[in-house]
Amino acid sequence: MIQASKIWKGEFGQAYTDRNQIDSRIRLPAFRQMLEGLPIKKVLEVGCNRGHNLVALANLLGEDSEVVGVEPNQYARELARASSVKVGVLNGHSFDLPFKDGYFDLIFTAGVLIHIALDDLPTALSELYRVSRRYVLAIEYFAAEEIAIPYQGHNDLLWKRNFLAHYQIQFSDLMLIRNGYWGPEHGFDRTHWWLLEKTG
Repeated sequence: MIQASKIWKGEFGQAYTDRNQIDSRIRLPAFRQMLEGLPIKKVLEVGCNRGHNLVALANLLGEDSEVVGVEPNQYARELARASSVKVGVLNGHSFDLPFKDGYFDLIFTAGVLIHIALDDLPTALSELYRVSRRYVLAIEYFAAEEIAIPYQGHNDLLWKRNFLAHYQIQFSDLMLIRNGYWGPEHGFDRTHWWLLEKTG
């Protein structure tokens, strides 16, 4: 966990940020489909990078929403803060979120859980679950069984998994309410998504 955190905070994380640039407007229809009709005003993205998703959600949810991201890489954080006055961005990571229990209506990750080692995954999921009042959304690569994927010269930084199963095994009160798949035409990189609701 410590080693991976250092990697993402440094030049490796900056290079990732420079490679990943999109127009946030392309993701608006996807977020609208995932969240339409739900009572969501306070949102947290964990691992927001340069803020594409935050900007899309701030525009979707309107002026009275609170859209916040946490990001460990300073370079990406500064870009995210500059992307819109409608969003807030804090220094942080998935293992220790600086928010009280149940503060956000929705928490989500997009291409973040795939970079967390299996031994550290329960800690990250616990923090995500803790700060969510009602909804948890994961937009991640999927595989029925865990597969390690070589990534930018590393063999221990990216995994495809069944993240729905990981969430529901760890938290029995999480019910799947919506799910689907996004591809490049939606502004995403061939990812599955699962929207879960706390029922306990």
